[in-house]
Amino acid sequence: MLSRLSAVIVAILLLASAAGAETFGGQCDFRFYARSTLHKFEGKGACQPFILISDRTEQGKERLRSPVIRVPVKGMDTANSRRDSKMYTMFDTDRYPEIKSKFKDLVIEELLLQLQEEDNVPGHLDFDLQIRDVTIPVKAAIHELSVTPEQVTFRMEFPLSLTDFKLKPPSVLGLIRVDDQVRVEVMVALSRH
Repeated sequence: MLSRLSAVIVAILLLASAAGAETFGGQCDFRFYARSTLHKFEGKGACQPFILISDRTEQGKERLRSPVIRVPVKGMDTANSRRDSKMYTMFDTDRYPEIKSKFKDLVIEELLLQLQEEDNVPGHLDFDLQIRDVTIPVKAAIHELSVTPEQVTFRMEFPLSLTDFKLKPPSVLGLIRVDDQVRVEVMVALSRH
C-alpha cells in the first residue's frame, strides 16, 4: 500500500510540474457486452473528442470544471445492421442523439488518489449517466491507471440496466429478446496540452 501511495504522490508531482498547462484533450473508446435469448454479443463505440479546462481552487489545487462527455448513439456498432437499427430505435436517436456522462468538478490531486487501486480493490469514479431523458448516478470501477507528465490513461467498468433508463430491450418477433443487464468498459486517455 505504501508503494502505491508513493506512486500516486510522484504522479501528482509530475502532473503539477507541467507548468502553464490549462487544458486536457480527451478521448475514449468503449465496448459493451450484452446477451440475448440466443447468444452473447458485444458492441463498440467512441465518445466525441473533448477538451477539459482546468483552473485552480481557492487552495491552489488544479481542478477540472464539471466535465461532460458525449457519445453519439449512431456511432455505436454491434456488427449486425438489423440489431443496430433496433438499438437506435430503442434509444430514440431522432430525439436523443447522444448519451452524456456528467461529472462534478474534479480536483486532479484528489481524483488521482480516488482512481488508484488499493489492496486489490479497484479505484472508482462517480458520474451521472444520461440516456434519453433519464439520469442515473454511476460508480465505475477503475483499472489500469497510468500517469505520466503528458498523459493519464485508465479503464473504467460498470454495469447498467436498460429498464433503469426506461429503455425497452429490443426483441425479434417477441421471441428473441436482449437481456436487461449490459456491461460497459471504457478506455480513457487524457493528454495535457
